This record gives sequence, C-alpha cells and structure tokens, in this order.
Amino acid sequence: METNGLWSRRRFLGGAVATGAALTGVVWSFTGEAAACPPQAGPSVRDTINGILAFVAPGNDPYSEHQGVSTESPGGATPGTAETLERTFDLAVPIPLVDMLGIDVTGSSAIAALVNLFAVTAEPASVTGPFASPFANLSHAAKAHVFELLDTEPQFPGRPIEYAVNAIPTLAAFVAYSEVSAFDGELRAPTGRPVGWELTGYAGVSDGWDEFQGYYGGVDRAEG
Repeated sequence: METNGLWSRRRFLGGAVATGAALTGVVWSFTGEAAACPPQAGPSVRDTINGILAFVAPGNDPYSEHQGVSTESPGGATPGTAETLERTFDLAVPIPLVDMLGIDVTGSSAIAALVNLFAVTAEPASVTGPFASPFANLSHAAKAHVFELLDTEPQFPGRPIEYAVNAIPTLAAFVAYSEVSAFDGELRAPTGRPVGWELTGYAGVSDGWDEFQGYYGGVDRAEG
C-alpha cells in the first residue's frame, strides 16, 4: 500500500530497470559506456564520483554549487580525489552487481550505474542537467534521498550489493579527507597542503610542540 504518494520499495525496485531503459542517454551510461570503456574514460562515471564527493564534503566546485550546498573553500571534488576514489571502488567491488539489478560491470562503473539507476527512478528529470550523470544533477537533498533508498532497501541485506552500498559514503569520506589532493606518489609525501588538512583543521606535520618539551613543573625524576 502506498502512503503520501510515495512508491513502495517493492514497486520502486521493480520499476527501476524499466525506468532506466525507457530514458535515452541513461541506457548508454548504464550499459554501453560502462561496459565498453574503462572507468576513467566514461564521463558519467567521473561525474557520478564527483557528485558523490561533493555530497559527502561540499566545496567550491561546480558539483557542489549545482547541488545547492557549497562552501567558499575546496571540498571533496578536487583534483586527484575522483581518480583515487574510482581506483578504490575498483578494488572494493570486484564482482558484478548482477544479482538483482542487472548491473553487469564492476568497480566504479558498478557504483555509478547503481546510484544513477536509483537517481533516475526517484527523479526522472535528473537525466537532464549540466552533468552526464543523473546523480550529479540532483540537489543535495535529493542525493540524500537516493542514499536513504539504497540504505533501507529490504532486498539488499545479505547480498553483495549491500556491502557495495555501505562502502559508497564511507570510502568517499575517506578519500575526501585524505592527502591525495597534494600527495606525490614518487616522493610518497605531500607536496603542498592537502584539502583534507583544511577540512579537518589539521596544522600539519611537526617534529614536536614547545609545550611538550622538557619536564612538567621542572620535575625530572620520581623517588620512592
């Protein structure tokens, strides 16, 4: 039974594939592009990843500004973070999510197909917008609704897709708050101040602090 005009979860999931197939452009993103191109080559995959990063850690990037929640400083969608998150998803989702939704790709392509499928089914108008990804075209509140649907779908628990869903915001936050935006792989060290340090207010690496040098109160030994 439906209440307040909302779809039941069963009807939502049952109509997801049909909705995606009925919308031109989205089918191309979910099947041909994802299957034929590596993740870094697909514009909808990269836009989706940036849309996720902007949702988790809004900044002054176009993805954050379009979703209606942004800041005056850099956030998650900064140079280096999308590529790193794509590689992370490629390792975290090594098997196709074919058990229920017919998503016959792995890694970041599977994650992009999953969130885009739920985005376009929940809000069909998301197929149009400045980005190739329906999810990236959503408002911040609509993105939250997509994650709510993914997180509470009763048919996911116990299946591989459940672990993939749980990994999306967790890994995105990990990458957004990491040092990848200024990390040099060859030097194995930051070459500047990473965005993650700014987001957390981290003062940076130090050899020590004055208040921790010497002995408290001049006491340098204990007797008895």
